Amino acid sequence: MGTTQCRGEIPIDVLVIRDGDRLKMRISNITFAPNSPAFFAADEAVLERNFEIVNRIAEILGRYRSYQFRIEGHAVNISGTQREQQEELIPLSRARAETVLQALVERGLDQRRFTAVGIGGADPIVPHTDLENRWRNRRVEFVLIR
Repeated sequence: MGTTQCRGEIPIDVLVIRDGDRLKMRISNITFAPNSPAFFAADEAVLERNFEIVNRIAEILGRYRSYQFRIEGHAVNISGTQREQQEELIPLSRARAETVLQALVERGLDQRRFTAVGIGGADPIVPHTDLENRWRNRRVEFVLIR
């Protein structure tokens, strides 16, 4: 029996995970401008990829019109201080969640189905000391509310 190799690109889609009794959609590949809630606009390719991701999310959530979602913005608390968490990261991550919410509304989803909250750096998925993977903590998650 022989083997076959295939080379190509596999698109990254939405990851749905179970967190206790909740379902979450984790989106870690939306890129924001540094220290800003704006979709990264300096690089046209990054901006286009952001819009592809938001379009895909809108397509998925559009199929489940009876569900509501909490959009959670997450960040990285580099200093580890409560001051950074409260004064910078919670407002920034909330503004990023609101940017994603607004983009979904612009694509025809009902704003009443969503709430946007900022978690800041309080819930990392990898250690902040892991420089190679720390970007994974800068993410947006959608929590299904039944």
